Amino acid sequence: MQVRDMAEGVNVRGHYLVTRKELIPFNSKPGRFLLMQLADKTGEIRAIVWEQGEELAAQLSTGDVVAVEGRVTVFRDTLQVVCSSVMKPLPGEYSPEDFLPSTKRDRKAMLSELETIMEGVVDRDCQGLLQCIFSNEFMKPFGVAPAARSMHQAYVGGLLEHTLNVVRLCQTVALLYPEADQDLLITGALLHDVGKVQEYAVKAGIEITNSGRLLGHVVMGYSMVTEAIAGLAGFPEEKAMRLQHMLLSHHGQLEWGSPKQPKTLEACILHHCDNLDGQVSKFAEILENSSPGESWTNYDSRLGRSLFVGDTAAVDVRLETVPLERK
Repeated sequence: MQVRDMAEGVNVRGHYLVTRKELIPFNSKPGRFLLMQLADKTGEIRAIVWEQGEELAAQLSTGDVVAVEGRVTVFRDTLQVVCSSVMKPLPGEYSPEDFLPSTKRDRKAMLSELETIMEGVVDRDCQGLLQCIFSNEFMKPFGVAPAARSMHQAYVGGLLEHTLNVVRLCQTVALLYPEADQDLLITGALLHDVGKVQEYAVKAGIEITNSGRLLGHVVMGYSMVTEAIAGLAGFPEEKAMRLQHMLLSHHGQLEWGSPKQPKTLEACILHHCDNLDGQVSKFAEILENSSPGESWTNYDSRLGRSLFVGDTAAVDVRLETVPLERK
């Protein structure tokens, strides 16, 4: 049962994230009971463990996922769960999507689109490299990984969504600049963020791994691709170097964490397409979550500004008066 569906008198059984825990002394007897705050992606609710609260508190930490059984009651006009059972679940018993926002796009459809794009790469060297990296084993974590913790597409499936957006942007730009090597460009776009699969751990929240903190996805992605190329017989040295450069320079500026600035046409295109999707996705998210009826969003620390929403009622009226067909 999701938190938003809980009501007084309802029996509860499900997995929830512990966001707070506290031991409270009983008023009428020795000992303490456990007070917790439980959450899923739909909300939070107070939870009480009357019996063996101290023993349970010693086994739990904030950020743990617990399997809970209990009943919803009301305390001081607020819903709470009186727990009859609280246990740590076994691995695989819950999904990160129970606690994290997820892409609104169909992940299976996006994975199929990714495979279609890879099949369209004609260059045999690039095709072999893509098949090596995007193995069946790798596709599962790639399809779940976020694109970031907070900056853009910070949700389950965000990396897959971002990668497809960047690829589509690169394909469009390549139509305007036919002198770019399209197979090299698309291959670099597909590979540019593969290190994020190792940088982030998707649990009940999005966490940065130790290797992510120490190395970062740019270096880890470069290492993955370099190792794969080394295992492919006859991969041309310059082509390998151009792809490696695209991965090392896709952040564009040294102050943005880019080891190198773009120095090839394909690297230049990739950087700007990557940055464009990150920025536009950020804008779209902020505007979508704006307060109804407000002309401006709240100040966003990532952008350092508020965004103009405008008079949404006036926009709706104008949209209704636009003719569907023009003659």
